[in-house]
Amino acid sequence: MKSLRARLLLLLSVAVTLAALVQAVAVFRNAMNEADAVFDYHLQQLALSLASGDMGLPGFGPNVSAGNDVDYVVQVWAPDGKRIYVSRPRSELPSQAVLGYTNVQVGGEQWRVYSMQAGGRTIQVGQSTATRQALALGFALRSIWPMAVIAPLLLLAVAWVVRRSLRPLSDLSRELENRAATSFDPLDPHPVISEMQPVVRAMNGLFSRTRQAFDTQRMFVADAAHELRSPLAALKVQVQMLGRAHDDAQRGVALARLESGIDRASHLVEQLLLLARNESGAEEALTAVSLLDTARLALSDTAELAQTRGVDAGMEDAEDCTVLAPASGLRILVRNLVDNALRYTPTGGRVDVRVRCEMMPVSAETHGTAAQDASAAIRPQRMAVLEVDDSGPGIPPEDRDRVFDRFYRRENAPPGGSGLGLAIVRSVAERCDARIELDTSPLGGLRVRVIFASAGHTLPR
Repeated sequence: MKSLRARLLLLLSVAVTLAALVQAVAVFRNAMNEADAVFDYHLQQLALSLASGDMGLPGFGPNVSAGNDVDYVVQVWAPDGKRIYVSRPRSELPSQAVLGYTNVQVGGEQWRVYSMQAGGRTIQVGQSTATRQALALGFALRSIWPMAVIAPLLLLAVAWVVRRSLRPLSDLSRELENRAATSFDPLDPHPVISEMQPVVRAMNGLFSRTRQAFDTQRMFVADAAHELRSPLAALKVQVQMLGRAHDDAQRGVALARLESGIDRASHLVEQLLLLARNESGAEEALTAVSLLDTARLALSDTAELAQTRGVDAGMEDAEDCTVLAPASGLRILVRNLVDNALRYTPTGGRVDVRVRCEMMPVSAETHGTAAQDASAAIRPQRMAVLEVDDSGPGIPPEDRDRVFDRFYRRENAPPGGSGLGLAIVRSVAERCDARIELDTSPLGGLRVRVIFASAGHTLPR
């Protein structure tokens, strides 16, 4: 039985039931014995009361030695008020009787008295209150001893049941404590109690995400070290050339090359930091963002690069669309696409950016066979489309899957790139649950098409 709830209910029910049965048997037997003792006590006191009373018969009267065992006092009064019988002359009850039960003082001690009339005579039967309380206390103590014995046994049984039921949690705790810091292997949920299986599955998901983040960080460090080695070596050579320059012309050329190398290294470091931030666990929250405003900001960010390279970059179609995305991440995505297009477009070329909203057609492939029966009742999904066209050399179809890999650069790639632009674009797109398509642009170069689901809609896959 793997359910902690069921195991505890079953074992505790068995323990409580057995304890209740044992207690019931013990209490029943004790009550029977106590009842017999009470009946015997009444018989004894009745006999002693009669034996010590003056009945005018031989062998009866106060001279008969009954010891101190007589607890009852019995008196009988004649109709004329004369006492005709008393069981204990030394403990006389009051001559004035109140019929029924009453408490009276006899010799400085409180007594419980019952009085009644029969045949004109008044009969009084009394007993000391202290004696009654002592007898009642003895009966009560003898009746609760089974509970005093069974309660500790029941507590021991409950402690054993709880300890045995929680043993799988202790085993899981020990397994986690003994794990190495770099061990992300999933836990086996089958030996665990059913209530803990969702927790184990959630922990396995956390281990998987942690392993992915750890591997990503390790790859990032290795790639960064590899890619930064060449720019730093080039900067060192350029600094040496600057020191060996003999005139202003040579120093100017060396200084320009050093400045260009510093720009390339800064661009690489910036791209590395952007990629690390997008692939880290501390992700920016998704909010409703205007795709049109973001595209305009990206064009403004890259305006200096477009002017330097002599490329005509601008907005073609401008339709305001709202998407659910991280604001800064979306700006990085659009800026990297425009920056990439500008770097690959030759002087005098064009880079066009389009933002428009479209209604996505719904097919049976998306919604199953039910869509064919109720196609009129299905509302088409609204989507936002970002397109960036350039008049550069484009990308052959066979290379389009590889351009999203980190540090991948084609052979004819222009200098100054880092090989991380499209990798960052893909990372942000995955965060936004967007889809990226590469195609040939009407301008002759590459068209990058990013499809977002509009805020409040879901992008079908």
